Amino acid sequence: MSSKLTLYIEEDVIKSIKLYAKEHKLSVSKVVNNFLTLLQKQKQEDDQAEAPITNALHGVLKKDRVTKEDYHHYLEKKYL
Repeated sequence: MSSKLTLYIEEDVIKSIKLYAKEHKLSVSKVVNNFLTLLQKQKQEDDQAEAPITNALHGVLKKDRVTKEDYHHYLEKKYL
């Protein structure tokens, strides 16, 4: 769903965005939307990268309740 948004942007930036949009046959709205979508994806990737060890282990143990011993067993199996 799209919604209207009013932005206050420096005039030189607006000129630059309009020129870029024209050169790439896009609307200014599409350029801004693409940029904000890219920022959103980058934020999600950054959030996931904050805990790389936890993310790497996520889902490796299939039990409902995982104990500390289960985790140790997994590490022994993986590294020994």
